[in-house]
Amino acid sequence: MRRAVYLLGVVAPVYFALGVFILGASSPGYSHIYQTISELGERGSPTAREAALLFISTGIMVTVFGYGLHSALRRPSRRVWCGVLVMLYGLLDFIGSGLFPVGSGGRADTPASAVHVYATVVGELAALAMPAWFTRDTEGQPQWEGHRGLSRNTFYAGILLSGFLLYCIAGHTPGVADTPIGLAQRLLVGLFLGWITATALRLLAREQAMGNNC
Repeated sequence: MRRAVYLLGVVAPVYFALGVFILGASSPGYSHIYQTISELGERGSPTAREAALLFISTGIMVTVFGYGLHSALRRPSRRVWCGVLVMLYGLLDFIGSGLFPVGSGGRADTPASAVHVYATVVGELAALAMPAWFTRDTEGQPQWEGHRGLSRNTFYAGILLSGFLLYCIAGHTPGVADTPIGLAQRLLVGLFLGWITATALRLLAREQAMGNNC
């Protein structure tokens, strides 16, 4: 059962990346560089229903994996938060995006689209904190030392890419191809999902090693 949960951390990022690529190719004139991922599911979009399904199903997988990670890191001597942050990322950034789409042209001009924006912002902050809290949650556990180094580098890269995304957002007008906001978002989301994949693979390797030792 645990292997199946950990495997979701590998499947979800690949599934989401392929889904975004396919939906983008199915939308005439859509640009992965200048348009956000959320615009694939905006109101009136020909891919709105498929994008909502993609966001929600990915979010479910990420959330379940987050619970599995929380269970794996939990120990009596320390309260751990990394898995909780992964669950928040799945719930807010993915399920929230699917349930509350942005308005036409990527505008936040309705209550649903306003919820979308706030859920995404909080979800991205949770994602940025995931690798940082992982290093704290695994203090004193030498079996995680290599992944702790990766997590620190992921956190620093996340800060830089968040700055790039904020720069693009500040100069962006919804519906206009002015800043590479799509590229900035994809780099940041790719970084977070890449860390989840690496973490899931590490958990699967540990599970395999424990099975071999039994």
